[in-house]
Formats: sequence, C-alpha cells, structure tokens
Amino acid sequence: MQKSSKDKHRTKKNKNPKIEKEKRMKKYRIIKLIFKLLIFIALLTGLVVYAFTSPMFNINEIRILGNEKFSKEEYLDLSELKTGENIFNFRKSEIISNIKTNGYVESVKIKRKLPTKIEITIEERTPTYLISLEEGQFAYINNQGYILEKSEIKLPLSIITGISTKTENIIEGNRLENEDLEKLQNVIQIIDTMKNIEINEELSKIDITNKSNYILIFEQEAKEAYLGDVSNLSSKILYMKCVLDEQQGIPGIIYLNQEQVYFSPK
Repeated sequence: MQKSSKDKHRTKKNKNPKIEKEKRMKKYRIIKLIFKLLIFIALLTGLVVYAFTSPMFNINEIRILGNEKFSKEEYLDLSELKTGENIFNFRKSEIISNIKTNGYVESVKIKRKLPTKIEITIEERTPTYLISLEEGQFAYINNQGYILEKSEIKLPLSIITGISTKTENIIEGNRLENEDLEKLQNVIQIIDTMKNIEINEELSKIDITNKSNYILIFEQEAKEAYLGDVSNLSSKILYMKCVLDEQQGIPGIIYLNQEQVYFSPK
C-alpha cells in the first residue's frame, strides 16, 4: 500500500532536527579533515622535493672514522660517495655493501649530519691466523673465520693447515665453511690456553684435519704435539710445556692423545 501525501509530510516533519544537525557537522568535520590531510601531503611532498633538489643539502664533507689498515681515500673510493651530491640521494645499505667488499671491514655505520656532512664509522677486523695456499700464497683470517686478504707476505702468525673449505671459496670477505668454523673455535681455545702459560709464540702451525687429534707443530724445536681433542686441555698443555722445556733441541713427537702421555724422540 502506498503512503498518502499526508503520511509523507508527517514523516518529514517527524525528523529530529538535532540528529540532522549532528549528521551535517560530522560530514563537515570529515571534509575538513580530508582537506587538512591533502594540505599536509602537499606540504610534505614540497619539502621532500626541496630536500632532494636544493643545493642547501649538497654534501661538502665526508668523514671516515675508525680506519687503521686502509686510508680514508681507499674507503671513500669504495663508498662511491662524492661531495656535491645531495645528502638524501643515496641508500645507506648500498654504501655499507660497497665498503664491506673489503674483507677487513667488520661493520659500517653511516650518519647524515644535516645539512651537508656525512660521517662513516668503520670497524676493522684483525688477522689472527694464516692459511697456507698454493704458489706461496697465504690467506689471512680472523677469529670469526672471515677471509681478510690473500697475500704472498707471511705474517708472524700461526698457520692453520688441513682446512676443508674449498680453494675456490677462499675469497676476501668470505667465511670458512661450517666444519672449519667449528674447528676454529677449538683452535682459539687451544691458543688461549697456551697464552696463559706463555708458550703460544713458539707455535708454528696447527693441523686441524682431524678434530679428534689436533696436531701442534713447533718448527724451531723440530717437535710435533699430538693433542687429541680439546678435553683436559689445561693438563695437556702444561705437560707439553714441560716436555718443550726439558727436551730442547731434541726433535720428536709429544703424544698427548693417549691414555699415557709421553715424548718420543725422532
């Protein structure tokens, strides 16, 4: 049944003026909010465009901090940053990636010092062991197993032999494979124990081929020590020191991997 014109008139008349006013105010507030948001976006866009184009934000100084092994110029070349460029017109992650192609770099932090300065802080790695390679080359590695450099210069560091990492993977910036990293932790434990009784400087090489029997080589003394694994390490190292002291100048093998430890002259 259709409503009569009288009924329709009554319906319109029954509308609550207060509710209608609240609806109009709500609609007005939404439009006002949208308008403010559009103004904010426009201003923000303008600021971004200004920041990326204004010469006020062109780099005029790049500071390199924390470098010791390499010069500031070398790290600056790796970064590919240049003065005169806009301070916002680069990604930090890309610059960090560029600098970390150098195997000696442990970490890189970059700060924008507005309006015109960049500060790059570098933490460098320190070589602690050598790996003997073919053709008289050595790879320098640190305690975390990172390969820092390949060189023909033999640093006064202990040489690690018997690694399982493939030769083609011995690349600056790479890390030793997991099996070697596990053995490296044992090597560090051995060296630290030797340092405590001051015989680490006499060590020439460590053969890590078999983690159940690490072999310590003392070239100057013409001796080898078959250590076994790293169990009872302090006792083994103390016995080894006694043998080295008592048997100076006598080539031989120190057996520390047996139930009964002993020295066998060659």
